[in-house]
Amino acid sequence: MNIWNFLVWLEGLLVVLFLVAFFILSERKVLGYIQLRKGPNKVGLVGLFQSFADFIKLLSKYKIDGYTVHSWFSWFGCAILLICSSIGVFIYASDCGGLYYKFMMLYILILSTFTGYGLLMLGWGSWNKYSLISAVRVAFASISFEATFMCLVLVLGVIYNDYGNLAITYLIVIAPLNYFAWSVSLLAESNRSPFDYGESESELVSGLNTEYSGLSFIVIFAFEYVMMFISSWITSIVFYGSYIGLIIFHLFLFIWARGTFPRVRYDYYVAVVWKYGLVVSLIYLLSCYGLIIIIS
Repeated sequence: MNIWNFLVWLEGLLVVLFLVAFFILSERKVLGYIQLRKGPNKVGLVGLFQSFADFIKLLSKYKIDGYTVHSWFSWFGCAILLICSSIGVFIYASDCGGLYYKFMMLYILILSTFTGYGLLMLGWGSWNKYSLISAVRVAFASISFEATFMCLVLVLGVIYNDYGNLAITYLIVIAPLNYFAWSVSLLAESNRSPFDYGESESELVSGLNTEYSGLSFIVIFAFEYVMMFISSWITSIVFYGSYIGLIIFHLFLFIWARGTFPRVRYDYYVAVVWKYGLVVSLIYLLSCYGLIIIIS
């Protein structure tokens, strides 16, 4: 990595972390108004510095680990999440800097696959039964939706005949069904409501986060929001032709889904994905491929 690539990554990292800090605040404010209450409004002007205060508070936290918690396996899971989010930020910063990656969508698909391993290590290495159940749920949910998400990525490759420069046209006009399926897939891949099986606070205390605090909790918490930002950016350039303002719109959809939809029961989710989601996505992929062959 030369100095230019490092500067591009550093700039992208700072921009994304700054936006994530205010997105967390926006989520708390919007969820507050959805629940007919006020969100954070004490720290700074109308609560603008609440996220930074929480960050400083978490940095000051520490925990004396016993022999059964925070094994090297869990720290390795934190490292995987940190590396995946850093690579995602580098891809975003490189695209904004004018660099071209021929297989950008395939890189994103690989990142989404590796995050499942990282989350599984987090739950397995914390030696907590709630975290372990949460990790198994997340891993199997990720495997369940991985095939459907892969088919949607292949559909993009068939339509564009490329996996890199996808900011060409309004794909939402050409394939609105793909946009709907893509949005649901991102909710599932990001472990957000109504598919937040990694947390499930009403069933599993705090899920994967139960045994984590301080710096490790910051990594897990920030990873979720960084990947949400990357997902929103990918959706904007693929379906709308790279409008930066639409990133905010898709981030708001994550908040709206969390404040509106109840959590889908886990067995219903798995049954629908394997019985209907995978079959429909395969038929859609073959149909698009056949249509492209007929047109060409």
